[in-house]
Amino acid sequence: MARKGAFENNYDDYTVEVATNILNKTGDGISEIFSLKLDKFKQLKFQLLKSKMQKDIFYDGTIYTGSAGMALYYLMQGIRKPDNPEYLQTAAKYIDVQNLKGRRISFLCGDAGPLAIATIIAYKLGSTRPETLPDYETLAQRLQALISLLNDSPDEILYGKSGYLYALLFVSKHIPEEDIIPGSHFEMVISSIMKSGKEFAAHRSSESPLLWQWHDKVYFGAAHGMAGILYILLQARAYINIMDIKCLVKPTINWLLSQRFTSGNFPSSVGSASGDRLVQWCHGAPGFIALCTLAAEVFEDDKYLKIAQHSCEVIWERGLSTKGYSLCHGVSGNAYSFLQMYQITKEYAVPYFGNIAH
Repeated sequence: MARKGAFENNYDDYTVEVATNILNKTGDGISEIFSLKLDKFKQLKFQLLKSKMQKDIFYDGTIYTGSAGMALYYLMQGIRKPDNPEYLQTAAKYIDVQNLKGRRISFLCGDAGPLAIATIIAYKLGSTRPETLPDYETLAQRLQALISLLNDSPDEILYGKSGYLYALLFVSKHIPEEDIIPGSHFEMVISSIMKSGKEFAAHRSSESPLLWQWHDKVYFGAAHGMAGILYILLQARAYINIMDIKCLVKPTINWLLSQRFTSGNFPSSVGSASGDRLVQWCHGAPGFIALCTLAAEVFEDDKYLKIAQHSCEVIWERGLSTKGYSLCHGVSGNAYSFLQMYQITKEYAVPYFGNIAH
């Protein structure tokens, strides 16, 4: 039955027979026919961005809504296909580090994202980088200098400290052979996030040892809330004291997951009036898949994986959002949850679900 905010999902549940036109014969990827269909759609969208919307994407240089998002796409293509340097050169064309806003610290909606991408592009291109692109050491220093914005930033992913921490992790992952970002820099950012969480939890006399707010609300989801913050902290666990993981991070995750509705979905915030309605990456079950799958790996406990699987069932039933195709509150963000799940479980049904959603 259709619900407010979502189209009714009339597709059949996974079987080998119904997936024939979407998955390949081994069931671990999409079929060639469906792949060609997706490629055609992708190329049409790229042409639209490059022609009719070029002015708009360069006006906003961020990853989330601007030209750096195009740069990220070409960077990842270049990493996957290292024999074709054209991808990295194209990525460099979509980065404008000279005109950053200097207002936000995060990867998706702030300066950290373009600087992180530019650092990796410059590193990989080496002496063949464009003259307009500084060397990677200079760019890495600029990325680290954003720490001056830390105290005036929220803790969440989209605009805040957790988004900055992700940018640092992203650079370290793709430039692993150098101590490009010192461990002490990671520790300062993590300390600030943890301090905020402990202080606000104490202020609210919360059962959870860590609690964060954004715009005066305790959000639970990935974009502005606790699921996103905790996921990034788990990713950065190498820089966190093991006792803090055991006594602060893990109990907070357990408390957060205990707030689930009986349906398997999650409230958007503490005391939310919206009820069991939103099924989006920003608010609801889709934003919890990454946290739960990583928690299952880190803590070696399948209970987290079972919660993720239950969340996927919610997304399959109610995830065809009427709000469009965006990552934050649209179908793409919901479909991405299935791809994250497949990376862990390798269950054939998951790529079928993800591609149906698209």
